Amino acid sequence: MNPRWDYLVTPLGREYKNTKKIADQEFTINTSIEDASFVNRMGIVNAIPIGGEIPVGSIVVVHHNVFRTYLDMKGKKRKSNEYFRDGQYLVHPDKIYMYDNGDGWKTTKEYCFVSPLDYIQDGEIYRSDKKKEEHVGLIKHSSAYTEGTKIGFTRNSEYEFVIDDEKIYRMKNSDICIKLC
Repeated sequence: MNPRWDYLVTPLGREYKNTKKIADQEFTINTSIEDASFVNRMGIVNAIPIGGEIPVGSIVVVHHNVFRTYLDMKGKKRKSNEYFRDGQYLVHPDKIYMYDNGDGWKTTKEYCFVSPLDYIQDGEIYRSDKKKEEHVGLIKHSSAYTEGTKIGFTRNSEYEFVIDDEKIYRMKNSDICIKLC
């Protein structure tokens, strides 16, 4: 079965990543389906559309609403619009940000991923409210920029992902506004 326009993807694990294992016991750390930060954003490609560039079997990073469950107007649980059947989702290429086919992570189209930088405390004024530098980071994954390049990016352009146990920001290449030394 080959879809016409979208990739056929299954979640890598469950739809939600809301459990944590502590001392051989698994605990649910969030029971709300409304919180997007606990939605799984990793999947495996099962079938590709005509002209698709991401190979079957690749691990993909997708939009946070792809595997999401929501409550409709009557309070009934519904799967996202991408849900197809049997735990599979039809995902439009615009909602796939990065993939790994065994050769390392590759970004798609206009997207890049940036590692945030820790806040450097000023010697005179201590800021306990700041953990990360604002609007500054290092290129982690990009087809347009060299990995490790220090850059500045526009306000509200970053969206947080956890890839390989590291917090990184997804943004468009056009949101990068300056290369820093």
